[in-house]
Amino acid sequence: MERSEARGLVTRGESSIPDVVFWRLDGSDDTSAPLVLCLHGMWMDEDSFAILLQSLFELPYRFLIPRGPLRVANRGVGDNASSWYRYDGDQDRFRQELLRTESLLLELLRRVEAERALAPRARVMLGFSQGGYCGSFAAVRNPDVFKGMIVSGARVKTEILEAEMRAAGPTGFRALLCHGERDPSVPPEAATGSRDALVAAGVDVELRTFDSGHAIGKRQVAVIGEWLQHRLDRSAELPPAR
Repeated sequence: MERSEARGLVTRGESSIPDVVFWRLDGSDDTSAPLVLCLHGMWMDEDSFAILLQSLFELPYRFLIPRGPLRVANRGVGDNASSWYRYDGDQDRFRQELLRTESLLLELLRRVEAERALAPRARVMLGFSQGGYCGSFAAVRNPDVFKGMIVSGARVKTEILEAEMRAAGPTGFRALLCHGERDPSVPPEAATGSRDALVAAGVDVELRTFDSGHAIGKRQVAVIGEWLQHRLDRSAELPPAR
């Protein structure tokens, strides 16, 4: 089942693929505008993430912000606190969760683009925290779908993406890594390691650090906007999401 409704400048919908995923579309009303798939962190939802990203919505991009399919304990952050995957420390199970999430995201992207008659000139992945882990995994593995990625407060799982990173580099795939210098959840060294491995694989990478903790604040969002406007080539034509 799918349904969507327009509420002012925001389009909302839900898709069953098979998990029920709620989503919202913000930004440009140009159906060919580049599309940014935005993945929130754990204990967030699409609306709380949209508040953090709202200054980006003035750019000539569309922003698809889905809600993670898994409900998690409230922790005082709202009734829709969500997660993208389960994690118990076992790396084999973690990879399977990342593969499951990748499949869900690609199908969601395909369905929303078809339902809303979108034909984006390019697509970019943006992920914060947990969304950065699963988003970077999906983006690096699918450079035919995503022209680049923005990873905030997360580590790219480069140790299981070596072949995929080498394949992404020659396609022109680009990455922006953003990290708080006082992040207690993911140490800054993790971002440095991600950058070094991506560079070694031939990926065009920029690492920006901020005087912050585990957060995506206004200055970071401004840097993301600058990167989208001036660093990422928006002219490339991409095939429909598969």
